[in-house]
Amino acid sequence: MNVEKILKLIVSSDLRRRILLVLAREPKLLRELQDIIGSTKSTISHSLKDLEEEKLIVQNKETKEYMLTNTGRIIYLQMARLLDTLETVKKFEEFWLTHDLSGIPLELLERIGDLKESELYVTPPDQLAMPHEIYMRLVKTSRWIRGVSPILFSDYPEAFSDLASTKNIDIEIIITQAVYERLLELAPSEDVERVKSLPNVKIYTLDWNPRVAFTVTDTFMSLGLFFLDGRYDTTMDLISNNEKARKWGLDLFQYYKENAKRVL
Repeated sequence: MNVEKILKLIVSSDLRRRILLVLAREPKLLRELQDIIGSTKSTISHSLKDLEEEKLIVQNKETKEYMLTNTGRIIYLQMARLLDTLETVKKFEEFWLTHDLSGIPLELLERIGDLKESELYVTPPDQLAMPHEIYMRLVKTSRWIRGVSPILFSDYPEAFSDLASTKNIDIEIIITQAVYERLLELAPSEDVERVKSLPNVKIYTLDWNPRVAFTVTDTFMSLGLFFLDGRYDTTMDLISNNEKARKWGLDLFQYYKENAKRVL
C-alpha cells in the first residue's frame, strides 16, 4: 500500500470520496452509482478502477456490485471522521478561534466532529440572559444530569435542589472548590442538609479551574467556554440533542470525574 498515493487518491477527488461514502452504506451496481452520484458511466468507471487498484473496493464477480474491502472500510471511517471534524471546525470557527480549548483533553479534541449536529446559541444585545434561560429550560425537562462548572449562577442552588428533591432527578455535578464554598454560602443550611440526605445527588470538587463548563443529560449536551483572557463567556452555548454529542459530553464528564473528589 502506497500511503501517499491513497491520501492523494481520496483528497484530490470529490468523486472518489463520494463513491466511498455511498458504498459504505451498501454495495452498489455501476448504474446505481450513476443514479446516486449523477456522473457519467466512464467517469465513475475510471474512479472505480483507481479505488480497486488500491484495494479499497472490490467487485463481486457474481452480482457485479461494488463494495468496500476491509481496508476500504477502515479508510472510509477515518475519512468520515475527518470530514465531520472539518465541518464542525468550519461551522463553529469563530467559537473555537476566540475561546480557550485547554479544558478539553486531546482525545476529545480528536473527536470534536462528534459535535457536528449542534447549534451555537449567541446572545442578542437585547437578550443577555437568553443562553442561560434556554439552558435552564432544558435542564428542567431532564431525567438525569451530569455537569462540570467552574462558575455559579445565583439561581443554580435553588433550581438544582428543587430538581433533586421534588422531581427525583439523578444529579452528578463537578465544581471547583471555590464554587463549592460559595454554594454553601448561598444555599440555606436546611437545603444543604436536605441535599446531603438525597441518594440521587453527588457533588465532586476539583482543585483547579477546568476552563470549561458543560452539562449532559438524557436529552441534550450544553458546552460553554472561557475567552482566551480567562473570562467565562456567558453569551455563547453550544447545544446539541444528538446522541454522539451527548456521548462526547459524558466522556468529558468521566475525564473530570476521575480527577475529582466527592464532597457530597
